[in-house]
Amino acid sequence: MNPIVRRGVLALAAGALLSVAACSGTSVLDLEVGQCITDETPEGEQVSTVPVVACTEPHVGEIYALPQLPDGAFPGDAAVSASAEQLCAGPDFQNFVGIPIEQTTLSVNFLLPSAETWAEGDREIVCIVSPADGTPATSSLRGAAI
Repeated sequence: MNPIVRRGVLALAAGALLSVAACSGTSVLDLEVGQCITDETPEGEQVSTVPVVACTEPHVGEIYALPQLPDGAFPGDAAVSASAEQLCAGPDFQNFVGIPIEQTTLSVNFLLPSAETWAEGDREIVCIVSPADGTPATSSLRGAAI
């Protein structure tokens, strides 16, 4: 079964605020592999923070990789999204989940640098794995091999 990959579903911007995440949360620039998040960001929304919880708590996704894009001029939203899809589907997925992305039933999403955060030096993509059916997970997906 092919994974569900949402292109450009999530965008991050260091200065933007989203009402559901603005009150508390972890800066998108400080996220770490293995952290679980509780909020899904609507497509095209820019966020500065995301709510992080223990992976034993209900959550909509888990961060499994933080690849960096190369320096240079901002390549455009479509190119950043395409790079994110490629990087998030690479070896980091298999190393974290335990099977190749082509065999998973999980969904892959990502947070992307925006043109504004790119200008501030942001090159990080946040790769997030989630149950494909949208049901909140209550344990880590690390090594789940599903």
